[in-house]
Amino acid sequence: MQDGSKFFSNHRLILGVAWAQAGRNYMQDAFSLSLDCNTTDSHMDFFGVFDGHGPNGENISKHVACNLSDVVLGDYLQERNVTFPESIERGCLSLDADMRRLPELMSADGRVFGGSTACAVWMLDEYIYNGNVGDSRLILSYNGKAYNVSQDHKPSASDEKARIKAFGGYVKNDRVNGSLGVARAFGDYHFKMRGDLTPYQQLVTAVPDVRTVEIEDDIDFLVVASDGVWDIMTNQEVVDFVLLRMTRKMPLNLICEEVIANCTLPINPDTGLGSDNMTIIIVVLRR
Repeated sequence: MQDGSKFFSNHRLILGVAWAQAGRNYMQDAFSLSLDCNTTDSHMDFFGVFDGHGPNGENISKHVACNLSDVVLGDYLQERNVTFPESIERGCLSLDADMRRLPELMSADGRVFGGSTACAVWMLDEYIYNGNVGDSRLILSYNGKAYNVSQDHKPSASDEKARIKAFGGYVKNDRVNGSLGVARAFGDYHFKMRGDLTPYQQLVTAVPDVRTVEIEDDIDFLVVASDGVWDIMTNQEVVDFVLLRMTRKMPLNLICEEVIANCTLPINPDTGLGSDNMTIIIVVLRR
């Protein structure tokens, strides 16, 4: 997928997205948008960023991007006795379980190698629901101040590290068993081998953190981005950067392009920062 950007809108929101391969030889990021979803009795918009990793990361991130919202929405519409946050968790686990049996995601020896993060957002009626698996991130600008909605699932985070150690793993150099740089992900089934444990108890889990935010007039905009952006800019730096360009009436997709340009130039030759794949979505709610 070549670098690029797009602009979308409906009666409820204005959205810009941009993506860049940056200094990598491959593109493993994916994104998904589904505006004006049909929920029969409610209005829903969906968008998300998915960051693949490992040998088959590109295909896994694309598969999650294409299917996650449909699985979640299908669960919610079929099981009307569950809440939408419950359907997000159920949908993530169902999709992750189904993926390990898909031939198109398998290598020649019949195994699925690699995985993907997911930072997905559903706007349903007057609420924003975020399901996060991994280290892509959702923030809000609230009266010009950055508010972190999602939680990064880094292996060195205290709760993630405790879970990993409690069930037989270890964290070295901020990696699960010295190998994987996220504690939660779709795929990565070699870390999910114990049949005596629940999905949450596996060394790497696809159980999402689900957060709910009520839509308010004081929300300036939302930003969802893969970790390549957050490795370079803080939440508040992104908010300030975007607000400045919004005052200049710059289209959101071009603002997204400028955020990525700011994060990729120059690439740090010692750390590699600025070389990662990057995808960013900016959403402004219509008043």
